[in-house]
Order: sequence, then C-alpha cells, then structure tokens
Amino acid sequence: MDGTRVERAVLPNGLTLVVERMPHFPSVTAGVWVKRGSRQESPATHGASHFVEHLVFKGTPTRTYTEIYKTFDRMGGVLDAFTSREIMGFYFRVQKAHFPEAFEVLCDMLVNATFPEEEMERERGVILEEISMINDTPSDLAGDLFLQRAYPSHPLGRPIQGTTASVTSMTRRRLLQHYRSMIQPQYLVVTATGDTSLKEIRDQVLRHLGGLKERPSRGERPPAFRPGQGVQERKHLEQAQIVLGFEAPAADGPTRHTLMVLANCLGGTMSSRLFTEIREKRGLVYSISAEHMLYTDTGLFTIQAASSHDKARRTVEETLEVLAGVVKEGLAEEEVALAKDNLLGGLILSLESPASRMGRLARNELYFGRQKPVEEALEGIRRVTAAAVARAARRLFVPENGLVFVLGRASALRSGALGILERS
Repeated sequence: MDGTRVERAVLPNGLTLVVERMPHFPSVTAGVWVKRGSRQESPATHGASHFVEHLVFKGTPTRTYTEIYKTFDRMGGVLDAFTSREIMGFYFRVQKAHFPEAFEVLCDMLVNATFPEEEMERERGVILEEISMINDTPSDLAGDLFLQRAYPSHPLGRPIQGTTASVTSMTRRRLLQHYRSMIQPQYLVVTATGDTSLKEIRDQVLRHLGGLKERPSRGERPPAFRPGQGVQERKHLEQAQIVLGFEAPAADGPTRHTLMVLANCLGGTMSSRLFTEIREKRGLVYSISAEHMLYTDTGLFTIQAASSHDKARRTVEETLEVLAGVVKEGLAEEEVALAKDNLLGGLILSLESPASRMGRLARNELYFGRQKPVEEALEGIRRVTAAAVARAARRLFVPENGLVFVLGRASALRSGALGILERS
C-alpha cells in the first residue's frame, strides 16, 4: 500500500522475526514479544509475569539498572514494556546508528536478568502501590472484577498485576523459575520497523538470542465463560461502575471485522448509538464505550459505563433496551458506514507511527500466525454490511450469553435484568 516491505523468518531454535523495512525513516523501532502473560500463571505464581517485567529492568551481570537507563537516555531513545493477559512486550525506538547497541542491551536484559534481592524488594513495594492505585480507580477495578466473574476458575479472570497477598508472598526462586519458563525461543517474536532489514535483524538476533533452547512446558486449558449478573458493593463510591459483557469469538474468528464495526457503532465515537441514547438523550452517564476484547481462544464484547447510584439501575436497563432494539431492528446503513469510515481512518492514520506498525506486526504474528497485509485488514472492514452486523448482534446479545456486573450498590440490578433482551 505504501511501498514498504514486510519480511518474515523463523530461526532454527523456533524464534520468529518480522521486519518492515522503511528506509525513509531515520530510526529503528524494535521489540521482543513474549507469547506468555498472566493467563499462563498458576495460583502460586499469580502476578509473576508482571513482577518479572519490572525486574528485567533491574540489572544483569554486566549492567546495573542505572546503566541501562543511562544508555537509552544518552541515545535519546525510548525504552518501555508492558504485560497483558497473553503477551509481555519490551520495545524501544532509537536512531539508526544506535540500533545495534540498543538491541544488545535489550537482549541482555531479557536473557540475563539477575533479580537482585534488594531491587526485588524495592520493586515489590512499587507493584503493591500499583495494585492500590488500581483498587482506587473504580473503572479499572470494575474491569478486573468483571473478568473474575466471567472466568471464575481460569487464570484469564485474574488481575494481571496480582493481588496484595500474591505479590507479598512471591519469592525470588519462584520468580526466577517463572522467568525461565517464559523466555524460550518458541514464545519469542522479534519485530522491527524503520531503517533496517531482515538480514540486519537476523544477524543481531542470532548473536544475542540464537543460543536460547526450548524447554518442556505444560499445556493450557481453555477458558469457560460464566454468564449471569451480580453486584459487588462499594457504597463509598461516588458512581456505580457498570460492565455488560457477552461471550464472543476469538481473535482469529471469521466475524472479527464485523464485531469491530458493531462495537464502533454502539460505543466507539461520540455519535455512536449508546453515546447518543444513554448520554445525549437521557443524560444518564458522562461516557459509555463498547469494545471487542480479543484473546487467542475466546473473546468478549463489553460495554462499560459509570452513573450515579440512583441512576444505575435505569442505566443498565436502558442500555439493554438499546441492545434489544439493535437485535430487533438492526442498525441503519448510515451508522454502519460511519463506523467503517472511522475504523478505516484510524487504521490508515496509525501507519504514520513506526511504533504502531511494529505493534501491528507483533499482533499479526501472535494472534494469526502470519502477516496480514494492511490492505487485507482494510478490505475486511470495507466488506462488512449492515446485514452482517445485524446477524452478529442477534447471535451475540442473548441472555444466556451475557454477564452484567455492577461495582456499587445492590439496588443497581433487579433480578433477571438480562431478560430485557428476550423482548427482541
């Protein structure tokens, strides 16, 4: 589409490389993505992946954490990381001339982290503060509690950051074991965009990660979604936090683009159906959003909002009424066209960012096992019709497939609220 070229290779040890050459950029943006996250944790290691992400920055046999930070500060570069339920990512952006040094430092961090005891205890305190911050952020807490109810007996339902109890009890030995189980070549994907080439990246990866060897690992069980409804009382909150969720197809499902359009139609913009009906016409909330959350073997279609406690029940019921209306009557061609244009524009504009392009390479590899051209993604959105969106809504928005959760007061939910969908 834009003259760039994507190349892919798999090394003998199983590590995957994907490179998008963009010689007109004076920089290289690169990342190492680990196909492991909090869903691979046992109860005994809950929060370990996120803890490992923090400790990887805390030093190797040849570098202190201060030297790591100063290296990237001297380069004028950016170094960052994150942990999700299925992925851990480490990435940087530097000038082309600094790429070999930056990549060597990142690989040293990933492969040779030492987890110094003193730094581990300091970082434990940082993570406990992070957990407290999330617990004091009602919308974040509601999202975590919703997932716990959706997947009550599966690690996908546990909060990524762990709990105060699990992080407090985590030992260095357990963290090191978890770290070594994660950093294996079959779980690693290296992506890069900018002024580089597959040969350059391959040479660097072989030098710094080519010695990694696969070790035995245990299998995983698929998650089981639990529908229903529930309230977790937090009477001191100023607002009730509301999450509606429906089990949906996984990331590689055939209706992925259709559900993207449906989410955008319902809660992706300020002209979306839910924003218009629930905020603009009824004045029940400040904001309301919809999202198709994607995982490797399942998915969730969620709607999240916050309202005053005395309006919470009405907000839940009016939102379900809107969904019932969509099931019964579908969405107007104009609404679907607007949502598609919004998604197409967002994707095209994201191509201006090397970091976005690098992330897209990684997501394609991690969730689809291949590189999907940008034009394929654009065409997938263009092909979505109003009739297809209506069919997806009818399959999705049924009572036995839904979970309504409120963080607030018990009065926010009446028994059988999801029955509103049966009227459609």
